[in-house]
Amino acid sequence: MVHRPGPEIERLTHENMKDFLFEDVPYLRRMQDEHDAFTSQLRAHGAEVYELTTLLADVLADVSVRSELLRQVCATAGVPAIAEDLSGLKYWALSDLVTLLFAGLTASEYKKASGQRLSPRGSDEHYILSPVPNAYFTRDPAVVVGTAAISSKMHFRRRVRETLMMRAVLEHHPLFRHNDITYGGTDEPTEDRPYTIEGGDVIILSRETVLVGGSERTRSETIKRLAEKAFRFGHIQRLYEISIPTDRAYMHLDTIFTIVDRGKVLWYSSVMEQVRNIHRYEPDGGDGSQTRRVPEERSLREILQSEFGCDVTFIDTAGGKRPFASREQRMDGSNALAIAPSVAITYERNEHTIRALEAHGVTCVRISDSELVRGLGGPRCMTMPLRRCATKGRNSGQG
Repeated sequence: MVHRPGPEIERLTHENMKDFLFEDVPYLRRMQDEHDAFTSQLRAHGAEVYELTTLLADVLADVSVRSELLRQVCATAGVPAIAEDLSGLKYWALSDLVTLLFAGLTASEYKKASGQRLSPRGSDEHYILSPVPNAYFTRDPAVVVGTAAISSKMHFRRRVRETLMMRAVLEHHPLFRHNDITYGGTDEPTEDRPYTIEGGDVIILSRETVLVGGSERTRSETIKRLAEKAFRFGHIQRLYEISIPTDRAYMHLDTIFTIVDRGKVLWYSSVMEQVRNIHRYEPDGGDGSQTRRVPEERSLREILQSEFGCDVTFIDTAGGKRPFASREQRMDGSNALAIAPSVAITYERNEHTIRALEAHGVTCVRISDSELVRGLGGPRCMTMPLRRCATKGRNSGQG
């Protein structure tokens, strides 16, 4: 699942971009061209690509779904009074509502549509509903593990609506509603803040095993709850928690660690070689009702070797060359998207990383990135895998 950047990007200014977690203001038309080329490559390599806005429009056609989602959105934004106007399509058509959920709504826009002025909270240009310009990073709002999903809890409130929209699609769209949401469903209010977790911190090692990063945006307490539920429902057998620096440069585990093939890992060694704090979660008891969290004595290298059941090749970002490794990690060189064994989509700017990957037999599909990169997310960040094709064997699965 992907989201093509839309009018929400044009809400960014040099004054508000940091608040919306951007490093610069992208040029939307070029950004869309780059994203279109990206999704074309996905399709060319056999992937079926779903667009989030299309699926969201499908579920919003249902009045009850629309009313509940708008209630959640407006409550989160602190403007519950306008939920009925939005869900009732009183001033906006359904297609306009979908756009509004991504692009946001200013006080003046609401006044122009409704003829009403809300209680003043600033100028007419202040946002009643903020835009969600990070929505093209569909990796973060949810994660599919086997036939079940994790609905994320975003660390920054600016991104909470992304989770609400994605969860509405997963819970109600005919394509997905027959599958479980193991963690973070609407029937689990106790799993709300501060239990934050984001999809970029979740790496699928195999059908049996998941690796989760304790990071700036994913809390250890959340990982424990996730493990308990995953074991209870029988989705996995092992979960590893590894702590990474709580630094914006390494906001998620997949900004410094991705899997490009079974037994072939791309990582930013300056951070990953320093990882020491690793814990393993396992079900404790036949019914899966109890969970053990034990300190892991093995290194991450040893764990991966055991889980893959083969020798592991560790490919360093930019081949470990300084200063290129640091530069390319920051430009999502480590955030490659594996679309087949040893075939990965990468940003073309990360030339030294591409050479390192190709030297180890990985075919790199280069995509333009001058505008996409400004949100600090790479090809992996821009996708939410729904179904992974697996190779045979105990440790089969795609990272």
